[in-house]
Amino acid sequence: MRVIDMSTQGCRIDCSTTVEDDSWVWLSIAGLETIFCRVAWHHQEFVGLEFEKPLSDPVFERLLADQQQLPEAAIRDLRNIASRTHWLARKAEDSDIAILAELSRRCAVDAVVEGLKRGESSKR
Repeated sequence: MRVIDMSTQGCRIDCSTTVEDDSWVWLSIAGLETIFCRVAWHHQEFVGLEFEKPLSDPVFERLLADQQQLPEAAIRDLRNIASRTHWLARKAEDSDIAILAELSRRCAVDAVVEGLKRGESSKR
């Protein structure tokens, strides 16, 4: 399992375990206490989790500061996720195409943005 993106309300994870919508799971993230979460949605290997209690702004800001720069492996993972979701969108039923296409687009954009950040920080 890997957290792909996060807000104060919840997160999206890449998860190989089958989970049912509206079930409850424990999520462990480095730097946080274990969080109780509701499975808001799932599609293929992606799961949307809603935190039982939203993260406070200071906690969320600290997590963001700790993750200012993604490692190269995470950027590669974003590119791979973008490619896989693009492939899935081409094969999906009409009702699933939009969410998969948006997920693919977001991952691709995030990979480019993070790649640019890495380039800028290495020039400093």
